[in-house]
Amino acid sequence: MQQPWAGPKGDTKNDGYCPKARVFFAAHATRGERIDKTKAKIRGDLEGCLQEHRDVRMWRFLTNDTVPGEVDQFIDNELRPLYRGVTIEVWGLKTLADEISKLKREQVDRIIDVITVDEPEFEVVLLDHARTGRDLWPILSGCLGWLEHVEPDDCTEEEQDLIDGAVQTLRDWSDISGDIEFSRSSVRDAQRSITAILDELAEKGLALYAGAADNYPLTGGPSPFLGTVAIFKVVRAAGEKPSSSGS
Repeated sequence: MQQPWAGPKGDTKNDGYCPKARVFFAAHATRGERIDKTKAKIRGDLEGCLQEHRDVRMWRFLTNDTVPGEVDQFIDNELRPLYRGVTIEVWGLKTLADEISKLKREQVDRIIDVITVDEPEFEVVLLDHARTGRDLWPILSGCLGWLEHVEPDDCTEEEQDLIDGAVQTLRDWSDISGDIEFSRSSVRDAQRSITAILDELAEKGLALYAGAADNYPLTGGPSPFLGTVAIFKVVRAAGEKPSSSGS
C-alpha cells in the first residue's frame, strides 16, 4: 500500500491505496463518535475518493472501534446500491487485528514505525577459574547485571545454600563497587572478602568460573539498553562427590 501526498490539496480523500489492485483506504477514529457523524464521514470520504480518483474497484473504511449495526445497515442499504461498481468494506477493530496477526513481526514494526533490534547473536563467552578476589574484581566492578548462575545438578541442600549465599555476596560487592573504587584499601578489603568466599567453596570441593558478556539487552522493548553482564558457573572439582546434608 502506498501513502499518497498531494501537497496543499491534502490526501485527496485517500489515506492509502494499492495502485495495481485499485484498492483505496480511508482511516478514521470513530470511538466515542455519534453514529450520524460516523455515517456522514463514511459517505463524504467515499464520494470524495470517487470524485478524485479513477477506476476505484474497492474502498475500505478503517476504524479503531467496533462498527454499530446501524452503520452496517447504512452502508448495505444506501451506499452499496448507489455505487454498485465499487466493493465497499468497513474494517473495524476485530478485522484489523485479524489482518495484522497475519503479518510478520518486521512488517508490523514498519507499519507502526518501530525500530526493531534483532535478538543478540549467540556468543561464546570464555569463563576463567576465579581463585582469588583479585581475579574476580574486574568482572564484578565492570558489569551492570548478572545472568542466572549455573551450579552442579547434584548439589545437596547445604551446597545450594552455600552457592546461593556466595553468589549473592558477589552481587552485593558488584553493586557497591563504584562507591569504593576510589579507595585502594577498600578495594583490597573487598577482594580479601571475596577470596574468603572462594576458599569456602573450595573447601566443599566447588570451584567458581566467571566471565562477562558485552552488549547484552538489560531492558525489554524494541530499543533495549545494552550493557555488560557477569556470568557465574560453579562446578565440582574432579573426583569430588556431593557431601551429605543435614536435615
